[in-house]
Amino acid sequence: MSTELNQTHTPLSTTLISVDVVPLRLAGGQLQVLAGPARESGAENYAVLPSGRIDPAHDQTLEEAARRHLAALTQTAPRWLEQVETIGNNHRDSRGWSLTVVYMALLEHEQDAQNPQAQWRTLTPGQGAHDSAPFLAYDHNQLMWRAVERLRSKAQYTTLPLHLLPSTFTITEIRNSLRSLLGQAPPLRSIRNRFLESGVIESTGHKRRGHNRPATLYRISSEKKTRLFNRIYESTCK
Repeated sequence: MSTELNQTHTPLSTTLISVDVVPLRLAGGQLQVLAGPARESGAENYAVLPSGRIDPAHDQTLEEAARRHLAALTQTAPRWLEQVETIGNNHRDSRGWSLTVVYMALLEHEQDAQNPQAQWRTLTPGQGAHDSAPFLAYDHNQLMWRAVERLRSKAQYTTLPLHLLPSTFTITEIRNSLRSLLGQAPPLRSIRNRFLESGVIESTGHKRRGHNRPATLYRISSEKKTRLFNRIYESTCK
């Protein structure tokens, strides 16, 4: 059987494969998502997440594709990049069967977008997909809330909230980040015991001086950037 005949009878896939990134930060004690302008006709009044097709010529991995699309809105590298889920069906894209890999990117709170058309949108604490009007085009609102739900869930038993803080921070700022994500936060004593006893954070040897007594500055330990805990904060939050 000739090669030409084989090629004639080999079906070609028409599935559209893409990557969508949900960039999140804390600013002014509020969780925010970064979005850019929609480029397609009919979506002008909405914003979109950084997203696009996978480019085999440039993307060696899915993560490289995610970082490339994120760089279209901000050149700042994320403090944390995590795959949330893969979604695919025959109706999310009008062009046909579509599959996307969704990533969550956590950025430092003071980092801003380099693209002048990009904007940070504030998400109200406790707000969710069922009680908010969509402001993102296509199914991006749904993808965004999936990532936010993942972050809020993992904030209770992992070190993820640390990646939303500056490179140096206080125990109080860890508590504030939890409050911003969950709407409530555990006592300082509980946070201090969890993060210090586990060795996840370490003292910088410096203090931040303000109106109150000086507060010790910490940083994420270079040896323990992530950690899972065997207890969630939900029962101890106040």
